[in-house]
Amino acid sequence: MQHSPWPLRRGTSPVDWCEGNYLFSPVIAEFVNTVSNILFFIYPPLLTSLFREYAQCVNRGVYLIWGLLLTVGLTSAYFHATLSLVGQLLDEVAILWLLMASFALWLPRRYFSYGFKERKHFQLSMFILSCAATLMACVHPVLNAFALMGLGIPATVLLIIEIRRCKKCQSCKFGI
Repeated sequence: MQHSPWPLRRGTSPVDWCEGNYLFSPVIAEFVNTVSNILFFIYPPLLTSLFREYAQCVNRGVYLIWGLLLTVGLTSAYFHATLSLVGQLLDEVAILWLLMASFALWLPRRYFSYGFKERKHFQLSMFILSCAATLMACVHPVLNAFALMGLGIPATVLLIIEIRRCKKCQSCKFGI
């Protein structure tokens, strides 16, 4: 009986990006993808400091977002360094939780369905959905790509719609 490879072992992920493996280092599979995660270690602490007033006056949940961004950096660096299946799952689940937390914190109320009269109910449903998606990711890892696209595309469209709604919005100067 053939046993599947141990998921922590290097190269067990079916995903391998276009970057050549082990070109710059014998211990880092995708060197550029791994090193490019350095921004995830620099920006969250900086943003935590810059958004202190926002957190005090508007929403402390922004600290969760910065923590999740740091987690994405850690898990992505691990995945690209090892190309292990566990690294892939950690990376994808971290991104999934970041997207879900962002929706839970910042989705405008006008998009809430009739079942969600309060943001707390919506946040609870997003938490439950995130837990379910995490379990599904462990059972059927291929579903992660669909979950990420299912959240990423609507998030991008929603962001563009909301930026275009602003008449005197500084973010409109970014060219969207």
